[in-house]
Amino acid sequence: MENILATSVEPPAPRRFAGYSLTTLANFAGILLAGLWVSWATSALVEVKEREVVTVELAGMMGAFVEAEARSGNPPEIMKARVERYLKAVEASVATLRADGRTVLVAEAVIAGSAPDFTETVRADVARRLEDQAHGQK
Repeated sequence: MENILATSVEPPAPRRFAGYSLTTLANFAGILLAGLWVSWATSALVEVKEREVVTVELAGMMGAFVEAEARSGNPPEIMKARVERYLKAVEASVATLRADGRTVLVAEAVIAGSAPDFTETVRADVARRLEDQAHGQK
């Protein structure tokens, strides 16, 4: 009778690719991915540092406009249309600031003096946009 416990079976040979074990290849891939991520993160941080941070008093601007509309005596449907046009103009003006490489923060949420205030710039741009819309409708 043959002793089964006495027989030795060779363990399977470790799997290899191009002479490297799979563990070594996985470690190399992880290091490569980490290096790529670090280079991307660094470039993203540098890009953020290059942007100018500005503030705009959006709540004050919009509140003043809505209050003026409420006192105008216009019918509700006209007031609603004018407020919608105003909000779209504000949104477009702020989008222009973002496209110019600025990060726009709501001034009411920022400690005073920590970033340049672009409220008047946005207010003038919104007035220009509304005037352009009014001339376009006539």
